[in-house]
Amino acid sequence: MASDRLQRQIDRLLDEAEEAITNEDWSTVGSRARAVLRLDPENTDALSYLAAAERDAGSSQTAQASPPPAGLATAQPTSPSAELRASFASGRYQVKGLLGEGGKKKVYLAHDTTLDREVAFALIKTEGLDDTSRARIQREAQAMGRLGSHQHIVTVFDLGQEQDQPYMVTELMGGGDV
Repeated sequence: MASDRLQRQIDRLLDEAEEAITNEDWSTVGSRARAVLRLDPENTDALSYLAAAERDAGSSQTAQASPPPAGLATAQPTSPSAELRASFASGRYQVKGLLGEGGKKKVYLAHDTTLDREVAFALIKTEGLDDTSRARIQREAQAMGRLGSHQHIVTVFDLGQEQDQPYMVTELMGGGDV
């Protein structure tokens, strides 16, 4: 795990990248993401930001070396503790399957019963996070929401809390990992 000083530096760089996304300054997004990846080569936020910056610049490079999985096949829970929830947000989001899980979130394929559409429901993991890190999650979601529709960034539909755990609902994107 990164030291507090290193984590603050990573958070600062990611905040600068988010600000640059808001301003559509893709050169800065790319440079901040690369700086984070030098400190934390597996940082999923930085990988996503770098991929978006490279796509916008017309680069044929990808941020991840692994090929994307075909289609949107849903994964099943892999451990006994990974039970699949039936719904979130008082039943508004009906879970259809688990899309994937990483170090920072668990993402479900869900049906938004209010707007009658398929969405990606991301339950954000907050174990061990302090108040500053929790606030950063909120700022990230708000920054993404302010962007509205952009070809390289998923649209945020909703943000909330489920049993003291933040969640973000975004458009469902096909074609594999970001």
